[in-house]
Amino acid sequence: MQPIYFSKAGKLQLNKYVNGIPVRSATTSYFRNGAVQQITPNITINGSPIADGNSLWNAANPDTSIEGTLAVQLGFMPPELYAFIMGDTSEELTNTPFPIVDEEITVPMEPTGGKYIVKLKHEPLDTTFILVDKNAKPWDETDETPASGKYILDGDELEFVAADAGKALFVSYDYQAAKATRFGLPKTPVRPTYELIVSSEAAGEDETLYEAAIVVDKCKVMGSINPPQQGGTPQPVTVTFTILKPRGNNRAVDYTVTPIE
Repeated sequence: MQPIYFSKAGKLQLNKYVNGIPVRSATTSYFRNGAVQQITPNITINGSPIADGNSLWNAANPDTSIEGTLAVQLGFMPPELYAFIMGDTSEELTNTPFPIVDEEITVPMEPTGGKYIVKLKHEPLDTTFILVDKNAKPWDETDETPASGKYILDGDELEFVAADAGKALFVSYDYQAAKATRFGLPKTPVRPTYELIVSSEAAGEDETLYEAAIVVDKCKVMGSINPPQQGGTPQPVTVTFTILKPRGNNRAVDYTVTPIE
């Protein structure tokens, strides 16, 4: 076969091992990974040199172990993938408490209908609402006409007095979210082993196009498993799969290509 190069990063599917074999099903497989930026295989063969006391050269350097990894760089961190590799499952929740931290508000300079009203993004749940000023000094809630440094909370609205007009304030509270997805790190994670399949495209020297597939018989995510970095600039996420000893006579990594007709 002629030399080829991979023209696309590829897309991957994970099939979870169940009772010693990889199972492809809706509950044991995952392939919706978002934007795959690059996939980098790496194979390292380790040796143990045998010294020759009568020569500067080693007498032999037999192979002692093989290490392999496959690093997948993603433009997004899919919640389902993070849960999948951590041995967790995502949960679809309804009517669940959801936190809002450090929401900044400003008391209006002019009243509306005779009142200085600020509307919050959400309606706080009882006993969760905290309001502080720019110096982190807490303000007290009141049920009567508020004095300076106090407020009335009614649903998702805050009422202040004219003496506090223009002041910047900060609030924290929980509200009831109609829908939410929850995933994370279990108390005792049990991370499964996977068969990993990469589907890609390649091109030859004569510009023949190929579909390409890489099958890793057995692998597991090892080392750092970092959730996405949070900040103003999106950062890629890299998940590294460590290649394990294959089953029976299987290859640890299998490459297959077929011409695109």
